[in-house]
Formats: sequence, C-alpha cells, structure tokens
Amino acid sequence: MKTTITSIAIFFILSAYSMGQDKVKQDSIIDTAMQVADTIGTRKTLNEIRFDGWERSEWLDNEYIRTLRKYLDDYNNGIVSNPVLDPYREQIEGQFVVYDINPYLLGGALIRITFLDMPDRVFSSWIYSNVDEKKEIVENYEFRSISIEEETTDMTKEDILQAIKEMEGLKLW
Repeated sequence: MKTTITSIAIFFILSAYSMGQDKVKQDSIIDTAMQVADTIGTRKTLNEIRFDGWERSEWLDNEYIRTLRKYLDDYNNGIVSNPVLDPYREQIEGQFVVYDINPYLLGGALIRITFLDMPDRVFSSWIYSNVDEKKEIVENYEFRSISIEEETTDMTKEDILQAIKEMEGLKLW
C-alpha cells in the first residue's frame, strides 16, 4: 500500500516537472507528496484506537459488554423487540457470561455469550462504537445485532459458576 501511494506521489511529481510548471509550484507538489508519503502507515485504525493496550481485565469488563447487558435488559423489559430472541425469552432473562470477545472487522466488538440458564447455547452480538479520530477516543456505544449460533457447548450451569470462581475477572453480567 505504501509503495503504491509513494509511486502515485512520484508520478504526480514527474508529471508536474515534465509539464514545465514554475519552480515554486513544483516545490509545493514535491513537499505535498513527501508529506503524504511520510504519513502513510502512521494513522491508527479505528479498532487500534478502540482497543490499543487492552489487557485481560479490559476485555472482561468494558462498555461493550455493558451496552449488551443494557440492550438485553431493555428487551426483557419490553422496551425493545427482537424476533431473533423471542424463542429464547425465558432462558435469557437472567445473567450471562462472556464466552469470547474480540475486535469486530466492521468496527467495535464481537461478543459471544452464554446464559447461565441456557449454558449449552452461544449467542453472538455486535456492539459498535463511534470513534473521534482526532482525539483518538471512543465517543459512544451502539447495539447492532445478536443471533444464536449453531454451535453448542457441553457446559452446565455448574461449570460456568466453577469457571467464575477459578478465572480472575470472569463474572456474570
């Protein structure tokens, strides 16, 4: 990518030179091209801004998970509707544990959870976050989707409770 942009910058420089433009304009184009080439690869991706430096504790307790918990509370209280969740309404009224959490390709976090009252099933959810690129901060969090996976687990409610006792930072939400 850097090579491509650098090549394009050089092409513009050579084009400007061959067209016989005055020295001041040529210098301006060269300076601009060199500034572009110098900044390539230095800008952080949005997910780098979102998750840079996160340790295990941040992955297990964060605003992405809180946003998911709030959405599920709103669903259980009838504030929002979600036909995907309707068949599981009774089983998902309670607490869940984070099964897995990772940066999501489309931005934000992909959170896989299992409910204490439905430990054999895994739900995937996408929580997006808006980023202020200049300040390099996350501004807010938005629930985007949730679905049940075909994957099943062999976990029991007791297994989840035991894992919470043994694994630092793991907790019920």
